[in-house]
Amino acid sequence: MRDALEQYGVTTPMRVIPTGIELPRFTGGDGARFRSALGIESARPVLVHVGRIAHEKNVDFLLRMLARLRAAIANVVLIVAGEGPALRHCKQLAERLGLANNVRFVGYLDREGELLDCYRAGDVFVFASRTETQGLVLLEAMALGTPVVSTAHMGTRDILEAQRGAVIAPDDEQGFADVVERLLRDPDRRRSLADDAVVQAANWSAAAMSERLVGLYETVIADHCGDVRRSSRPRLLES
Repeated sequence: MRDALEQYGVTTPMRVIPTGIELPRFTGGDGARFRSALGIESARPVLVHVGRIAHEKNVDFLLRMLARLRAAIANVVLIVAGEGPALRHCKQLAERLGLANNVRFVGYLDREGELLDCYRAGDVFVFASRTETQGLVLLEAMALGTPVVSTAHMGTRDILEAQRGAVIAPDDEQGFADVVERLLRDPDRRRSLADDAVVQAANWSAAAMSERLVGLYETVIADHCGDVRRSSRPRLLES
């Protein structure tokens, strides 16, 4: 968004301070319980996507990617959590692609319970939205130790550029599927990414962002006080 403002011609100094996430809310979760409730075997490879089901979220891309991935890993399943205006369209697309046994649309989940279980149920969190200003769901997944595979656009690029706990995938369905396949076949790398993900999410905590905000206020106040001191210097009066 800063880049977009600069392209609009804004020259005022800008400091980027993301929203951050409340880390204490993203602990625990029971992935095995969530899988069991959906009838998904414990050894079955599971991808998770969480978000509003709208056309701009690019869920179509993930479904077409899944169809390609299934050619390599036949029993892979994608859990799609969320609701929105494109939900019916996505369900119809999944049916046309023959993915009835490979997709679970689970709707809206309670953020204090089921959502945590859903994140933890995934071997990999997948995301392909091109319109995110921040991509907080990536951080939520990472905070719970679920590795992320995502394209990098707008706000998601800021989160992913460190490539800690996450892998940036190509913006094409086969390339994305190839990245996910390699990760699903490499449990050691997934464990390493999971550890990194928790550390990376902590860097984006609400507490860390608050400290950055305080630092910004201190800088602005110091600059302003300097301007006030300069403008309030006594002037000689003419007699």
